[in-house]
Amino acid sequence: MVLVLVAGPALFLTSPGYVAFADRMPDVSKLDKAVPTDTVIYASDGTTVLADLHGPGYQHYDQALTDMGTLLPEAVIAIEDRNFYSEPGVDPGGVARAALIDWRAHGTVEGASTITQQLVKIRLVGNEATIDRKLREALLSFEVERAYSKPQILEMYLNDVFFGNSAWGAEAASKIYFHKDTQDLDLAQASILAGLVRGPTMYNPLLNWKSAKARQLQVLNAMVRTGAITQSDLATAYGEDISPPAHMFTPTNQIVAGSFVRYVVAQLVNEFGSDIAYGGGLNVITTVNLKLQDIAQSAITNGIARLAYRHVSQGALVAIDPTTGAILAMVGSANPNANGGQYNLAVWPPRNPGSSMKIFTYTAAIASRRYTMVSRIADSAFTYRDPMSGEAYTPRNYDGRYHGTLQLQQCMGNSLNIPAVKVELGIGVSSVVSMARSMGAPPWQQHYDASGNPVYTNDDPLNTYGPSLTLGGYGETPLQMATGASVLAAQGLLRQPFAIQSISRSGTYLYQHQKDPGVQVVDPKVAYIMEQIMSNDRNRALIFGLHSLLTLPNRHVGVKTGTSDSFADAWTVGYTPHLVAAVWTGNPDWRQKMTKDSDSYVVAAPAWHTFMQSALDTLNIGDEWYAEPPGLVHRTVSGQTAWFLPGT
Repeated sequence: MVLVLVAGPALFLTSPGYVAFADRMPDVSKLDKAVPTDTVIYASDGTTVLADLHGPGYQHYDQALTDMGTLLPEAVIAIEDRNFYSEPGVDPGGVARAALIDWRAHGTVEGASTITQQLVKIRLVGNEATIDRKLREALLSFEVERAYSKPQILEMYLNDVFFGNSAWGAEAASKIYFHKDTQDLDLAQASILAGLVRGPTMYNPLLNWKSAKARQLQVLNAMVRTGAITQSDLATAYGEDISPPAHMFTPTNQIVAGSFVRYVVAQLVNEFGSDIAYGGGLNVITTVNLKLQDIAQSAITNGIARLAYRHVSQGALVAIDPTTGAILAMVGSANPNANGGQYNLAVWPPRNPGSSMKIFTYTAAIASRRYTMVSRIADSAFTYRDPMSGEAYTPRNYDGRYHGTLQLQQCMGNSLNIPAVKVELGIGVSSVVSMARSMGAPPWQQHYDASGNPVYTNDDPLNTYGPSLTLGGYGETPLQMATGASVLAAQGLLRQPFAIQSISRSGTYLYQHQKDPGVQVVDPKVAYIMEQIMSNDRNRALIFGLHSLLTLPNRHVGVKTGTSDSFADAWTVGYTPHLVAAVWTGNPDWRQKMTKDSDSYVVAAPAWHTFMQSALDTLNIGDEWYAEPPGLVHRTVSGQTAWFLPGT
């Protein structure tokens, strides 16, 4: 009998009949081909999981056998194939033993498939109940044993076998049932999982705890027989309480920083397609700082909750590191379950930026050399008539008053509309459009398609923009406004905002972000003058008073607010050398207005102030500001130092 069992397979494998039959069988090298594996998105620390992307009912990770620990592999071998390390792929003794047990029971009670056969069935031949399939399974098992080592076979098997409840493979089972890595399972947990292999539904511990415990005892007894554990170990493990729901869990798909994750996933889908994005085994390390993300979400959520009486329901925030372009935080909504919460309002759609658009107007004005920070601007009644259309445009200040002749820096700090339009027309509206575009915040124009649906474009001819541009007449997004402010924060350098640090698969990098040296889109001297204008609290005193929410105690900060005329949108955008934040508040449908006088200082500035103060504290960044670049000219004007471009 022994000679037949040993020599039979060897003789058969060399026969012409086998060779002809083998030609019609799958190639065992297909086992090398990766199966769909979850894509995992991490925070900037590279360890905190933001999201696990996979198809419905399928959660799977690749894991090296050496990273699985010893308990689960030993438990699976003991209950599924105790002769795994000594058999040639098929266990003749197991076949005879199973046949005898099934004959006595007058039905199928015990299987006889080895781990190798089960792997072949999972990956190569399927589970069709035919003699032909069973023969191919056995023959392929011999081939697999010749092509791969026992540890390789066991690793592939443990990565591919189904444990029920969407869990394919050992790591998925460990995470789903116990929220642990495989190597951290204890004996009780490992024996429960090992018992699921033969019947994921029959022994499902979440539905049939009695059957699962009975199966666990069978596994533990099998481990005692193989010498993997002692009888004392069995008693301890069997007595341990691992019952659901306190100690065992159902499949979950928790997403942290949902809007940011959707922003990242959209990039992955665009680059790799949906199949790879959701099942390509990508490890994606992002830029989000979870501590700052939590601060940002709390600032927006709590701020909107406190202001509900003003009929404001949503908010968004984007924070950027201007030294790199990394997106540190992105809040897409105050409440994902509220109206509009399903959208990422941080990136779409464009909204009226109000007077925050004056950042680009005054930057363009200083750069034009037609204006200086102390140029005198008359805040007086003014009407502009378009020379082409003849349409009249009469800007008004927020408070409905005129404030006389003021310095340009005071006009900006106090957010006076009439002087802003005068300056804009003085340099040309197209100059402001061009500046905004060069600073990464191209204004969006709204059009309508044949069905009346809004269509946005940001590449329209320069002469199609009107003087309402500087007051927010054309759309911007929080991401764009943060990008624009980051240019001033980086002393004129535009670094494109990015959300992904690296993408790897099976240890191989598919993408690594390269440090962006930036493009000098604004003269450093112009940026420095704007930094002085925007950080000087006295420039805001007329409207906002001193030491307002637009300052940070014991820190320099540049800031600009913005409110649409109809109180549909409110903004606050500000920066320090290492942190930029743009906050928007309003309602998803711009036709639903906030209550009268719900200006940016009331509804947007509190969240901005809270975030900036807490975020800088968390980053351990104290007061920092900018060194003056060479080439500027100093003068004392009205008792204060003023900076001028040479020749102005």
